[in-house]
Amino acid sequence: MKFLFLLLFILACKKELTYTKEDLFKIAQAADPTVAMVLPRNMNEGVTCSSYPDGCLSAHIVKVRELNLIAIEYLTEKEAILASKKIRGYYTRNWVLDDVSGEPLLEEFVTKYLEAKKP
Repeated sequence: MKFLFLLLFILACKKELTYTKEDLFKIAQAADPTVAMVLPRNMNEGVTCSSYPDGCLSAHIVKVRELNLIAIEYLTEKEAILASKKIRGYYTRNWVLDDVSGEPLLEEFVTKYLEAKKP
């Protein structure tokens, strides 16, 4: 009985780790201070959630080493994993990283510094 109670307590206390946009950006900039968010010039440019699987909260273009990647925010890591499988991208916690595959510099950056994985 004590074991069951302890197990339930541990599971109830387990909190899923997520990154805010600011957290992810700080980690990326700590690794490379030239990392920058790319702001669209107008409302018709940029990237939107409509291009990505359900559950997308926000999407941002990020310049890393003169190359752009797209960072897509999800509420949970589980949603990010599912979305990254659908688009064949990388994920780190609750974020999906698109336009990384096939770009060795970006692949190295996201796996080494953001601890991103391919599902």
